[in-house]
Amino acid sequence: MTAPFEPPPEDDFDPGEADYLPPDDADYPPPSAYTPLSGRDEPNVEAPLSENLEAMVGKAVLKRIQKEADAIAEAKWAEILTPELYARLEAAAAARLLAQLEISLADPEPEPEPEQPAEPELVFGSVEEFVRERIAPVYRREVIEGTSRNWCPQWWKHAEAISRLEALWRAWERLRLDPSTGMSVWWRDHADHHMAQLFDPEGTFKACSVRSGHAGGDFAIVPLPTEPAPSSMFPDMRLSPESAPTAASPHKEGNN
Repeated sequence: MTAPFEPPPEDDFDPGEADYLPPDDADYPPPSAYTPLSGRDEPNVEAPLSENLEAMVGKAVLKRIQKEADAIAEAKWAEILTPELYARLEAAAAARLLAQLEISLADPEPEPEPEQPAEPELVFGSVEEFVRERIAPVYRREVIEGTSRNWCPQWWKHAEAISRLEALWRAWERLRLDPSTGMSVWWRDHADHHMAQLFDPEGTFKACSVRSGHAGGDFAIVPLPTEPAPSSMFPDMRLSPESAPTAASPHKEGNN
């Protein structure tokens, strides 16, 4: 008769051993041969966040911290801001404001000087260069054969010619900066007017001609006769008001 089955003692019995059969090396490859799961099969929780997402998280955290800090500061401020402390702060602010006001009134900061526009550089360095390089080549007129116009090759020996031609030069340097009507104004109001006076046979070049040359300059024609006026009629405006004589009425001068 077969003996009845008796289980092993409780300390030596392992329930898993009854169902576990060691794999045969020929039928099961070693653990190193298994292929790990790809990223599609199992998410990689340790992968770093993108830069934009990290920045958003950082901003949110800082905003939250700032909000909590503001709440703490507000509560603490409400605790310590007693009426006595508020009165002291108000007095200190008023004293500081008054001191700053006195400093500003005693030594006000000078206002910055407005920037002056730079003077444009001259095209011609002198009236002589202007006449030689601009007037002579551009303002062409017959002044030699059979003409009623007078011109002196040594125009710079005539005071009137120097003054008129220098006025033409200065006006040209200024009006050339106007790109719209500057040159038209120069020709109409300046060049044609002054050159007509210089070409006038009875003008400053009356005794001169291109063929005969310069003839005595200003001494060839006597200056306009004039007599000095009473000093009280035309006081020297360069003098101070206290030292300048009082101008008398012309009618009173004539009655004396």
